[in-house]
Amino acid sequence: MAEGVKNEGFKFNQDFFNFSAENATNTPVDTDIVGEIPPWLEGSLYRNGSGIFKVGDKVMKHLFDGFCVLHRFHVTRGGKKVTYTSRVLDTDTYVRSVKANRLVSSQFGTYHTPDPCKGILGRLMTFFKPKDPAEWTDNVLVNIVPHGDRLYAMTETPWLVHVHPETLLTEGRETLTDRIAVHMSTAHPHFDREGNMYNLGTAFNPPRNYNIVKIPPPLADSPDAKAVPGAELLASLMSRWKFSIGYNHSFGMSRDHFVILEQPIAMSSIKFLTNNWRQASPHDNFSKYPEEELVFRVIRRSDNREVSAKYRAETAFTFHFVNCFEDQGQLVVDFVGYRDLDIIDDLYLHKLDPEGKVTSTPNFRRYVLPLSVDQVEKGVNLVTLTYTKATAVKRSDGTIFLTPDYIIEGGVVMELPRINYDEVNAQKYRYVYGTRIFTDNPQLVKLDLEERKQTSWEPEEGYLTGEPVFVASPGATQEDQGVVLSPVLPTREGLRSFLVILDAASFQELARAVAPQGVRMPVTFHGSYVPPGDSHE
Repeated sequence: MAEGVKNEGFKFNQDFFNFSAENATNTPVDTDIVGEIPPWLEGSLYRNGSGIFKVGDKVMKHLFDGFCVLHRFHVTRGGKKVTYTSRVLDTDTYVRSVKANRLVSSQFGTYHTPDPCKGILGRLMTFFKPKDPAEWTDNVLVNIVPHGDRLYAMTETPWLVHVHPETLLTEGRETLTDRIAVHMSTAHPHFDREGNMYNLGTAFNPPRNYNIVKIPPPLADSPDAKAVPGAELLASLMSRWKFSIGYNHSFGMSRDHFVILEQPIAMSSIKFLTNNWRQASPHDNFSKYPEEELVFRVIRRSDNREVSAKYRAETAFTFHFVNCFEDQGQLVVDFVGYRDLDIIDDLYLHKLDPEGKVTSTPNFRRYVLPLSVDQVEKGVNLVTLTYTKATAVKRSDGTIFLTPDYIIEGGVVMELPRINYDEVNAQKYRYVYGTRIFTDNPQLVKLDLEERKQTSWEPEEGYLTGEPVFVASPGATQEDQGVVLSPVLPTREGLRSFLVILDAASFQELARAVAPQGVRMPVTFHGSYVPPGDSHE
């Protein structure tokens, strides 16, 4: 099994965790352009991340807790001008917390002190009544995606916060819970060619279901509503555990299937029931099952029913799917996986300070699921695709046991993976872009799945690379014809943050847009590029 790069202990710059609303760049500032930006590159790169970790006397504990800070790199004048803007998103949770001078809703890893005027029974009941938005954080700090004529900031709650593309302020809020019984949803929706959004929602109430939800694009003249217009439930699968349901940060969608990983990190209903007595954060209610196998749940999109085959693999955990596609009667599932189950624990802030360590290593993995297994022989490899080393073997109990292809011996270390989504999502593809954010040697990485090789771009010492976002050039005929955009942040004083622009094919630096001295950028997780002329711009 691939072990990946051994870390001596990755650390963030602690200055990232001391960001405040006063540090935001609310008015656009010009950046210094070094090199030449392709003249066709005009539009906005939006980024979302965790920025403010303190309110009143409360200091938040986890990287996924900080109040949402949005960022915009706006490219104009044929690549001759790039401005930068950032703003603390004025969500209901943030505004009420600042007004009360305390945290008013629990975040991922931080418990909040409840309203003293509400009894324990009342607080407990509102948890299982998701229509009460006051009990659910709308701190949408993970992703920002365009959908129809809107720009949505998202996290793992059912809230979608509509953001103004220029001011980065809240335009409205919408929630899935008025139409569909979900308590959590992923921050990584998928989109089809018609513009429909698909997401995975989780319901904690019995029978504890994984729900695939379809959300059509909002109409341009429709007002913001409390409920997401047109959302519908497509498929629902029961958890394999009686009192727990698996945690998912993303899911897979191919042309003909949805893929849900039932991971051995699960949310315990028993722990949730005692949440108010234990003063526990949502993450404190997780349970780990390291002795149990990873389960692949596959749903046919033709009838939204689960396939009968049961797929298993050695235990692993993932935040991010990369892509899924069918080929010769087999379903290829690619994601970035961790061998151990400690990565979420590793992202508590005390692990990211000078005394802590993040040693979990993410590797690209390819699994292949044969779709017709009823009459196959036991004990033999069922994978017939010649371009992969992945295996699938039918065991005596009828389950199909999968082993992954790591593409390169020793594994390819990457996180925050991105592809040329508009062209190759749900199709056979060749290139993946990622970042070595959780290693001692931060780099941007391009993985060639066909040639089984990787190319990297490494910043100067003292910098941290962010998520690489691919942007295709006009009229592109090749999958990697375009550029890759990534924020690069300093890890020590005296250095300036910048946006790097790489040629996606050669992976060589074309240009960088360097922020003025003194401009502070906290860590971002995910983002989207929006070209000019779109309704969001």
